[in-house]
Amino acid sequence: MEMLASILGGLGLFLVGIREIGARLQQLSGRRMRALVAHATAGPLAASLAGLLLGALTQSSNAATVIAGSMLRTGTLPFHRAMTVVAWSNLGTAGLVMLAALDLRLASLWLLALTGFALHFGLDAGSRLRPALQAVLGLALLLLGLILVKAGAAPLREMEAVHTLLSLAHGARWPAFILACAITLVTQSSSAVTMLVASLGGVGLLSFEQGAMMVYGASLGSGLAIALVLRQFTGAARQLVLYQLFFKLIGTVLALLLFVIEAETGLPLLLRLTGLLAEDAPHRLGWLFLLLQLGTALALMPLEPMIARWLARLTPARGAEALSRPAYLYDRAVEDPPTALTLVEREQARLFLRLPAMLDEPRGERPSFPLPRPDLEAASKALEAEISHFLTALLASGAGQDSLERLVSLEARMQLLAQLRETVGEFAAVPRPRRSEADDRALTALAAMTEALHLLLEEIAQVAEAGAGDLGTLQSLTEDRGEMMEGLRRRLLRSEPGLDQGMRDALFRSTSLFERAVWLIRRGTALMASEAAG
Repeated sequence: MEMLASILGGLGLFLVGIREIGARLQQLSGRRMRALVAHATAGPLAASLAGLLLGALTQSSNAATVIAGSMLRTGTLPFHRAMTVVAWSNLGTAGLVMLAALDLRLASLWLLALTGFALHFGLDAGSRLRPALQAVLGLALLLLGLILVKAGAAPLREMEAVHTLLSLAHGARWPAFILACAITLVTQSSSAVTMLVASLGGVGLLSFEQGAMMVYGASLGSGLAIALVLRQFTGAARQLVLYQLFFKLIGTVLALLLFVIEAETGLPLLLRLTGLLAEDAPHRLGWLFLLLQLGTALALMPLEPMIARWLARLTPARGAEALSRPAYLYDRAVEDPPTALTLVEREQARLFLRLPAMLDEPRGERPSFPLPRPDLEAASKALEAEISHFLTALLASGAGQDSLERLVSLEARMQLLAQLRETVGEFAAVPRPRRSEADDRALTALAAMTEALHLLLEEIAQVAEAGAGDLGTLQSLTEDRGEMMEGLRRRLLRSEPGLDQGMRDALFRSTSLFERAVWLIRRGTALMASEAAG
């Protein structure tokens, strides 16, 4: 029972460590990490080094792919550089595998000492070091779990039943490949599974060949893991995820091909090379993992332009992707708050200009943008999120008092924009029943409301874009119209008793949304007037 408790307890710590490392390092992969990577990808060599760094920090090539994809969507990283970053981030994950091949006990104790003292003395309190320290603690737990697994599994070598089982399983390599692939799908980390395999190989429970097959299976499992979330990505980001999947598939196929050739012919290839670099199984498996990533990255590097063209044909970018990216914002702009706030205003003006276009369909006009209204709304929502993240980073940068007041005003405008987008979208989506003789006046009223709302949206968009237009006139046009709209509803219902239920619902829904939209435009006008006066 003690042996079983040690193995299961070690596996528990191992899994907790994996989750802790992933959760904490995700906190470090926000705008600051993106700014660091974007600054360090000016050329192919720089992009490769940035990928190594990103893979080493996140210890997950899939997480690195997601980070690079988010930078791609915001325009801070071109696609050909993003491919290089993703390819070399796979090699960066080998750092933890090579560390685990050293003395696990000594490394885990030093890491526990470091994080224990830091947390006890409050060095993480209110500090940006907290996610990093907690990630180090997760690493210590992971290594400690591997120690317990090795300690618990060591007595198994002396058991007669285990000897019999191992002799029967000699040469059973494909089951090991499939098992590692399945475990990686659960743990989401090929490097972590490789460390576990190295630990089991170190106590003699796996032959080196079985361990090698598990390393290859873990690599394939990592590619399949990111393929499972492929539907969450579109456009260029989807192309990047497909490239990561392609990278893993090609690497695994090449490695298996070399494995079969070496096993069948005896030619000294990859496995023999690991024997020259190290003697014991854990170190050889660590080198095998590193060589697998390095070889795939080097093999695909000259083919990246061709692969990029193939991916572009396979899953072309949509028009909504460009509309969801900031046109003026960039990460380093936060260093100059006044300029940054001006850039935010220009991005918000882009959002205001899209609002009248959301009424093109109910007005019977040709679309102003080459995509359906739901896609336009989704792109605007994504852009709103990017602007909000930028404002949060700007606030954290320590803007002065004048900039702070302007920042608060722009945040309020940001919230108003989101509410106005939702309201106008709902107004445009209200079903318009087919015309009948009894519904003529109601349809005329709906058309008039649509035209009036379109006019108001155009006016506030002009003001937001270039300060053009008369704020006083806009304030007058958006005065409280609650009593007027309620009277309109009552008159229509009294004068047209033959209205069907569909038209009644459309009338009530549209007038309510129209009132809310006008109220929001009035709020926005007052906010702009206050900013102009300040």
